[in-house]
Amino acid sequence: MAKIVILGAGVMGTALTVPATDNGHDVLLVGTPLDRKVIAEMHRRGGSHPKLDEPCSRLVTAISVDDLGSEHLEGADIVIVGVSSPGIGWAVDVLNNLMVNRLPVAFVTKGLAVRGEGLATYAETLPPQLRQMHAFIGIGGPCIARELANRQPTASIYACKDLQVAERFAALMRTDYYRLSVTTDDTGVEACAALKNFFAIGVSAMQTQYPDKKRGGGQSKNPTAAAFTQATLEMARLCERLGGHPATAFGLAGLGDLHVTVGGGRNSRLGHGLGRNQNFTDLMSNELAGETVEGVDTARALATMVLSNAANTMDDSADYFPLTFAILESLIRQRPFVLDFASLIVR
Repeated sequence: MAKIVILGAGVMGTALTVPATDNGHDVLLVGTPLDRKVIAEMHRRGGSHPKLDEPCSRLVTAISVDDLGSEHLEGADIVIVGVSSPGIGWAVDVLNNLMVNRLPVAFVTKGLAVRGEGLATYAETLPPQLRQMHAFIGIGGPCIARELANRQPTASIYACKDLQVAERFAALMRTDYYRLSVTTDDTGVEACAALKNFFAIGVSAMQTQYPDKKRGGGQSKNPTAAAFTQATLEMARLCERLGGHPATAFGLAGLGDLHVTVGGGRNSRLGHGLGRNQNFTDLMSNELAGETVEGVDTARALATMVLSNAANTMDDSADYFPLTFAILESLIRQRPFVLDFASLIVR
C-alpha cells in the first residue's frame, strides 16, 4: 500500500483521505498554521474533522506542520497540496525545505498567477519553483468535500503532462464512488479550475437579476441557462489563451465544476448579491465579511489580461467576452452587474 502526505487539513484535504484509506493507503494529514485548532479538535474528537460528518479512518495520522519533518516525506509516494491559493507560497517553502526525494505533487489549489504582462496557471509556474517535484498533477472537476467524505458518487479529473503519472495517482485514489479520468492537459484543467469560480459569479447573478415574480421571486431559469452556456464558451476561449485545450472547458474540469459552483458557495452568494443590484464592496464588507471568494482573486488576475492595453492587441472585446466583461465591470470597477442579453452568442 502507498503512503500519501496531504498538506492542508481543510475540508477538501481531509475529504481526500476517505478514498485513499478506503483503498488501504496510509495518509499523513498535515495541518497548516491556520489549521492548528482543526488538528487539536480532530485529536479531541477521535479523528473527526469539525466540518465533516464522519471520523477519519485509523489509517490517517493528523499532525501539525510544526511536527512535520523531512523523514515524513522520505517514504511518501505522493504529496497532495490542499491549501488555499494565498497559501501556495508557504506550501512551496515547506516542501522545498523538507522534500529530499523527488516526488509527484498533486494540487487541489485553484488559481492563476500573474506572469509578466499576462497570466499563467499553477501547472506552468510551480514546476520551476519546487526543486524536488518529479511531476505536477492538477486535481480538477466537480467535487464538494462533504459529499466525497460521505462517499457520494463523485467524478473528477487528474491532469499531468506525463499520462502514466496521472494514471498511477488515479489508481491509488479511484473507488466505486470516486470515479476518475486522466488527461495530459494540466494547463487546461488548472485554467478551468480557476475560471469556473469567476464565471459562477456571473451565472449566479443572472439567477437573481430576473426573479420569477409569479413564484415568489424565485431564481430564473432561462436567463441562467443562457449565461451558463455563455460562461462555458468564454471559459474555453480563455483556457486556450492560457495555453490549455479549449475542449477541456466542456468536460468535468469546466462545465461540470461550474455547475457545482453555481449550485452554492461563496462565489454563488456573491453573484446573487450582485444580481440584486448590491455593491461589491458592501457585499464583501457585510454578508461575505472575512470570506475568501476565489472568483474575486481570479477576476483581479484576469483584469491584467482582459482589461489591459496589452490584451486589446489580441482582439479581446466585450463582444467576444460579454460575460467576462460584465463580471469584471462589477468586481473591478464596482459598477452594477449588467449583461446585455443581445450580446450573447447563441449556438
